[in-house]
Amino acid sequence: MKITFIYNHSPNEIWSTPLSLFNEFKERGWETEIVPITANDDSALQLWIQQDTPTDIVLFMDWGRIDSKWLDKSLKPTTFWIQESGDDPQNFERNYPKASRFHYTITPDKVSAEEYRICGINADWVPHWADTMVQFPMNLEPEYVGVTSRGRGGSEFLDYLTHWAEGAIGNQNGMDAEEHTKFLNKGLMVIQNSRWQEITRRIFEGMACGKMVLTDRLDISRGLEELFVDGEDIVLYNDMFDCIEKMNYYNENEEERERIAYNGMAKVISNHTQIQRVDKLIEKFDNFKKINNGTIKIRLSVKC
Repeated sequence: MKITFIYNHSPNEIWSTPLSLFNEFKERGWETEIVPITANDDSALQLWIQQDTPTDIVLFMDWGRIDSKWLDKSLKPTTFWIQESGDDPQNFERNYPKASRFHYTITPDKVSAEEYRICGINADWVPHWADTMVQFPMNLEPEYVGVTSRGRGGSEFLDYLTHWAEGAIGNQNGMDAEEHTKFLNKGLMVIQNSRWQEITRRIFEGMACGKMVLTDRLDISRGLEELFVDGEDIVLYNDMFDCIEKMNYYNENEEERERIAYNGMAKVISNHTQIQRVDKLIEKFDNFKKINNGTIKIRLSVKC
């Protein structure tokens, strides 16, 4: 079997979210290839399509910024085309118009998944994941009470919290994968805050590093409390004051903090790594093959 990854690939890339799945497919014996694409250059994809290179799965991974007329399942109708809309919900308006050109869309946002399906798109809520080949406990001497990395665009909440804590919180961004894992391991806990009511990727990464995660309570529709249990494998806060209070409490109560951290890590390892995500994609691919062979018949229509 062969899978083709299409994304903004850098020749010097050591690790990325797409590579976490790429490496897992390769580990399972799949033939793998990468077709690079950027917002301004789709020439490699055009050439790949025109050469009619055979493949079983196309996996397009983007964060709402890239599109091309060559991203279309009709150009290779016997290949299973998947879109991973990794920056939903913030880029849903950019990701949605492309979805009908794929057989299947996965999104880390539960509300976006429901909106795709309402419009007849074959979509599933597939939360972010940790890559256990990159994110793991390192048993480093703690340097901070809490650590946070903000992702693109920064976070006023986390910047204010960092300023208030006067050295107790490490707040960094723009690290490579190895540096990021070391950084997460330098805190007693990992602190997060969503900007778009999203379940952030760093929740999973922090737990995979064996750290208790302290993050904001989201609207129930987002599904965070379907994945994790407050006080058991994650700690949720309601506002800045609640965050500070809980940060101080768990700083002083090591046994409780370590219990929650252990439970969180166990849940992520069992349910939310590159292994389970590749399992899901292969399951959907197997269903696609049955549909193509006439074993299963489905009908989807775009209603929006």
